[in-house]
Amino acid sequence: MAKNISESLKGKKRARETDTEAEASDFDQILSLEENLTFSDTLVALRIMRAQFPQSDKCTLLALGGKVKDEHISLLINSGLLTRQLIDSNIYWFAIPNIGSVLKGLSQGRKEVLSLLNRRRYKEMMLAPLEKKLLRYSPLDMRFHLRDLIGSGHLKTAKTPTGLVVRVSKD
Repeated sequence: MAKNISESLKGKKRARETDTEAEASDFDQILSLEENLTFSDTLVALRIMRAQFPQSDKCTLLALGGKVKDEHISLLINSGLLTRQLIDSNIYWFAIPNIGSVLKGLSQGRKEVLSLLNRRRYKEMMLAPLEKKLLRYSPLDMRFHLRDLIGSGHLKTAKTPTGLVVRVSKD
């Protein structure tokens, strides 16, 4: 009789393998997101340049490094990616054309995200609903701003049983 009860219960139980696999994949996604919460100015600059000049060798010249010839320098100057310093003509500055609107969106987005979190009671919010918020003053994505602020130390993340929490840094 005990065998019959346990066999009948086996047929009525939910399969837990799919639930644990879904939770495991969510957990892996959270961990991978946490690992990706770093910000690299160089990579972003190269992506912006590649977007502006998709069929050009200018970006590959910058990315590969190596010996630079005068024709390479003049190519970069003519494309607006390199400018000469006024004091010394042998010193150059890297430039990204039309970067002003990106920097304006970046600074306004930072202010908006920090303002949003500072208005909260404990100056923290779950990561998932925070990522879904839309920014009014920045054309950049909320996830971009979160990664930027975490990478710069303005925000910190903490693991909780319900997911990642983003907090305003006290420093």
